[in-house]
Amino acid sequence: MKKKYVYILAFVIIAILGYNSVYFKKLSDVKNAKKENFDFKAYADSIYYKGILKSKKTIALTNLISSVKTNQEAAFKKYGNRLGIGNSAYFMIQSTGKIIDIKDGIYTIADEKNGVVYIDTKYIFGNALRDASGLVKLTDFKTNAQFNKVSESLNDIVRNEVIPKEIKKVQIGDSVSFSGAIKLSKKQTLFTDLLIIPSQIKLQ
Repeated sequence: MKKKYVYILAFVIIAILGYNSVYFKKLSDVKNAKKENFDFKAYADSIYYKGILKSKKTIALTNLISSVKTNQEAAFKKYGNRLGIGNSAYFMIQSTGKIIDIKDGIYTIADEKNGVVYIDTKYIFGNALRDASGLVKLTDFKTNAQFNKVSESLNDIVRNEVIPKEIKKVQIGDSVSFSGAIKLSKKQTLFTDLLIIPSQIKLQ
């Protein structure tokens, strides 16, 4: 009978020691710890070079305008991206044209097929590139601040690394190819004064 109590006591002691020597972190805590050390610069590099520059969602501007005029809902669904509800969406476009003016970082382009468009090479802020790419989801991040940090890192790459190297090669009168993000509204009937947040400008 005494052996029985000895075994029970030994089991209790082992259980107590085991409980206090092993612990499990919540999965959410582990994920949060990883997010705190998240390398936004490396992530944005990947989004830009492996995503945006190779995106199959990028459409010729003239084709996008034609699609929107033909079937707005279908064009917005196929080529546009928006995070919530609303009449506006972001699109990744590409086109060609001639530089006819440069003023305060705004390049005025006589687009070969779409009239005059504007490329902002100086004030590359906001979420246009991130959202137009359709490659980043809010649900991938715990907070809006982290989500917006992706935009900041992406904009930094384009504004400080990509565009300066490319625009120093071009001047007024040059023909260029360009790509970038634009915002369109479903209430929009005319496609004038389009402002493009560039992802790339190249001398033709």
